[in-house]
Amino acid sequence: MPVSRCRLGELSLKKRKLVMAEIRHRQPEGSPEIEYAEIYIPDDQNVGEGSFTTVLKPNVLSKSKVIASMIVNVPIFQISVNINPDTREIPVLLGKADGSAPLSRELFVIPSDIEPSKSHTFVATFENWEITGLTLNGADLSQK
Repeated sequence: MPVSRCRLGELSLKKRKLVMAEIRHRQPEGSPEIEYAEIYIPDDQNVGEGSFTTVLKPNVLSKSKVIASMIVNVPIFQISVNINPDTREIPVLLGKADGSAPLSRELFVIPSDIEPSKSHTFVATFENWEITGLTLNGADLSQK
């Protein structure tokens, strides 16, 4: 039984799969206070969605020094999480690394009951170029 070209074309289209490549990059010890920072973007065709993790070394939050954690891919993407132990504020900025203003900026607050002698993990999440949240050791932080 002959098969028409149309049906063969349809068959070959059905067998094709879309392949999304994820981006995951870990930067160890970007500064003396940071154990590592990691960017995760599930689809390399949509860099405006993903998460950015910063793991601090123990005792860092007991010092009066701002901890700046960032990933930059000029001109496509940049995110920064700046942890200020003195003011207990954490501004998170997200945007393109092309000299333009951030597309999203949010200000979060470090809880007063945090144990500064321990290591802490901050995870900023973003979707559609908007910062959607920041967690500290898995717990949501409040916005200011």
